[in-house]
Amino acid sequence: MTVEKELKRIAKLDRYVRPEKITGAIKLDSNENFALDGEFVLQVVTEAAKRVDLREYPIDELDGLYEQLARYTGINEKYIGAGSGSDQIIELLLTTLVAGNKKKNKGSRSRATVFVPTFSYFVNRCELHGMRVDRVPLDKNFELDIDRFARSARRSDLVYLCSPNNPTGGQVPRKDAVELLDRLDDSSLVLVDEAYADFSSYSLAREATRRDNVIVLRTLSKAFGLAGARVGYMIAGEKTAGVFRSTIQSPYPVSTLSLTIATGVLERADFVKKTIEGVKGERKRVFERLAEIKGIRVFRSDANFLFVETGKSYSAIARALEKEGIVVKLLGNVSGHAGCMRVTIGTQEMNDRFLKCVEEGATS
Repeated sequence: MTVEKELKRIAKLDRYVRPEKITGAIKLDSNENFALDGEFVLQVVTEAAKRVDLREYPIDELDGLYEQLARYTGINEKYIGAGSGSDQIIELLLTTLVAGNKKKNKGSRSRATVFVPTFSYFVNRCELHGMRVDRVPLDKNFELDIDRFARSARRSDLVYLCSPNNPTGGQVPRKDAVELLDRLDDSSLVLVDEAYADFSSYSLAREATRRDNVIVLRTLSKAFGLAGARVGYMIAGEKTAGVFRSTIQSPYPVSTLSLTIATGVLERADFVKKTIEGVKGERKRVFERLAEIKGIRVFRSDANFLFVETGKSYSAIARALEKEGIVVKLLGNVSGHAGCMRVTIGTQEMNDRFLKCVEEGATS
């Protein structure tokens, strides 16, 4: 394939669109953790800026991050690999371990299995690398049919589980997730995206350390309030993590400043955990309020956001939110559900203002 033809192919692909930044708006559209005290983050950043020398390459700082990640997760650092956000880790794994791998589909493109709806960025990157993507739909309650998913997954080189799922919020039940891993052979790489697992009830991290073909992706962008620092990590078997750290990953994947900030926040993980519990409490409260509004359907979530179906009230609610200066992820119709939106759980004040707009729009 010529460069010109390849560029034409790429130009036709769907791409992940970054949210528009609106000055002064209440941002409930990107699942950032605004419930985490901004002064707390600022203090950590200020201390980090005083400690680092940006003229030097990050060496000790990366070691410090691994030490703190091991302490936070309870997983030995030999199973952990860090990156510039989990997005960068996804990209590296696709280019080195998956793209061009045709061991299950000889003579054809590499194949990935995902359930839908799910994190669109991952699907976009698979298609960018010329992979076939088999999309297995979730049911009407956004739950996964394990048997149907496993049939597709066994034919694929790559299996992607976003759990808790973005944009729907639900986490695959642990029993089903482990059963699925047991039913897949080692020739399929399984990526478990746990960007929101800090807000959920369990993690598959320990399963990953015991299996050569399972990699769990985590991030400090959500619960730890460091979306702008771009720090992510993966948990995998010792051999996989070792090769990733020594060979696949670049020598200096994260800036010295970001590493020091991330380490500083992890050192104060107890404070972050209190915020996480607060978010979970607000998630329950907002869920229950939304469930009482006529014409509104809200889905169970294990993340720091809620997926809401507003039906005929969609336009009226969207106008009310815009008037109030509140930005949410407007999704429209999704998998047979009408007028859908995804809203981040923020502070109590932010959440109350969102609820007021939904109540006004639903009754107008």
